[in-house]
Amino acid sequence: MTNELPEIMFNAAVRSNVGLVRQNNQDSGYVGPNFLLIADGMGGHAGGDVASAITVSRLAALDTPQHSPDLLGELRSAILEANERINAAVAERPELAGMGTTVTALMRQDSRLCLAHIGDSRAYLLRNGELTQMTSDHTFVQMLVDEGRITEDEAEHHPQRSVVMKVLGDVGSTPELDMSIRNAQLGDRWLLCSDGLTGFADIRDIKQILETVDNPDDACDQLVDLALDGGGADNVTVIVSDIVEADPARAEDPGSNAGSVRINPHYALLGSSAESTRQMNVVNDDPAADTDIMHAGDIAAMGKDTGIDDTEEVTQPTSADTEPATQPASTSGTDDEAESAASAAAPAAPVGAASAASAADEEPKPSRAERRADKKASKRAAAARDDEDDDDYEEVPRRSYFGWIVTVLVVALLAGAALFGWRYIQNQYYVTEENGRVVVYQGVSQDLGPISLSHLQEQTDIEVSSLSSFTQDRLGQTIPAGSKEDVDNIVDNLRKEASRDSSGDGIQGDVNDGTDPAPSSDSESPGGDGQ
Repeated sequence: MTNELPEIMFNAAVRSNVGLVRQNNQDSGYVGPNFLLIADGMGGHAGGDVASAITVSRLAALDTPQHSPDLLGELRSAILEANERINAAVAERPELAGMGTTVTALMRQDSRLCLAHIGDSRAYLLRNGELTQMTSDHTFVQMLVDEGRITEDEAEHHPQRSVVMKVLGDVGSTPELDMSIRNAQLGDRWLLCSDGLTGFADIRDIKQILETVDNPDDACDQLVDLALDGGGADNVTVIVSDIVEADPARAEDPGSNAGSVRINPHYALLGSSAESTRQMNVVNDDPAADTDIMHAGDIAAMGKDTGIDDTEEVTQPTSADTEPATQPASTSGTDDEAESAASAAAPAAPVGAASAASAADEEPKPSRAERRADKKASKRAAAARDDEDDDDYEEVPRRSYFGWIVTVLVVALLAGAALFGWRYIQNQYYVTEENGRVVVYQGVSQDLGPISLSHLQEQTDIEVSSLSSFTQDRLGQTIPAGSKEDVDNIVDNLRKEASRDSSGDGIQGDVNDGTDPAPSSDSESPGGDGQ
């Protein structure tokens, strides 16, 4: 029977940093008095950050002092529900296809801890001066280490060390979770972290910080700095938690989160219901609708102002030009004005032309000097109009030149991007199977419409049937390589495996997924993990 209040609790802190290379943070983390969680997302700009945020949003509800007697079942069910929400989000937003996330979670009830794990994030326990890794990486390289094919030192520099074999999300299979029950002790210190820490920091330096820095917040800060000093080429998220005596006043305190779930809280609603996601913009954190409306309003206001100015410029000269058309009806004015009025009125109003001409005939004809003056005035007016026309024509070439410059720049940028992309593709390789043999392709295993982005580079003599079923599955999904050297190493490893398997020395069968829980408190090791 459980007590109403916990005997122990977590005193934890969480930190997350985008790192020095990545453009967005795909990690998410959560800490509370009763629950800890690290989720390292993967799947592109709008993918991994969504998957990790959805996972934290669903699992944070487990931060409560009381749980069902079946701790393993409760935690497993919650994780599988998070997996369903990720897949539902992909169904709503096909552009998120392939997104996934690791999960390393620690849930507390009384003095027992339930640990769930999938992926390559890690959980460590510092107890009595010993730092023990409590999880096993679900990576291709770790599988090679477990099978004795490579050493731990070789794994640190293996070209495929980042290939994760199991994750939560849109991966086409049911998640295979490592689940176990642990006994907690006062004074224990737990570290949960993404591979952004362990991939760029020495484990001895990590242990020193955990041993010497008492405050979990300060320890988190120093661990993040350690990862950044090591290169910071990945997002880094760390949780440091001490096992302390329960404080009834804090037993149900709200938890804290970090990473994508904090930066992009709207991502957490994806996959929960159609209504809650219809108006969301996954790629841009800013509400797109507000920006569009403001922009449209500005354009409308500018259009109104421009119309008023154009009307003034056009109508003012027109009214001045048309006023003399009414002058012939007047008996006042000079002879020159009458002649000009008659000339202006003639083409516009043929009916009044005869009366205007007869009126002009009755007046004395202008002198030769007056006629010369009129001609000079007409020439000056025509020259002024020509100058105005020239100004108008000069504007057209200027606009045309600007448009051509922009067009050339855009074409140059597109050509540069295409060249960069082509060179990148030509430096990529992947290993797969074809007609029962292992083959190597140069490029990437995708097509751009009718254009294939890869071509056959080598057909080896390795029979696929001589490899383990696990390796055959990997070949069916393709094994990527970032250089010719990497792909040669992969082929050499496959050839060695085929040779061992044919001689009977290889390891047969599928890899154990480790889903059976570790011993409970009745038969656990001093570390509480059986490892």
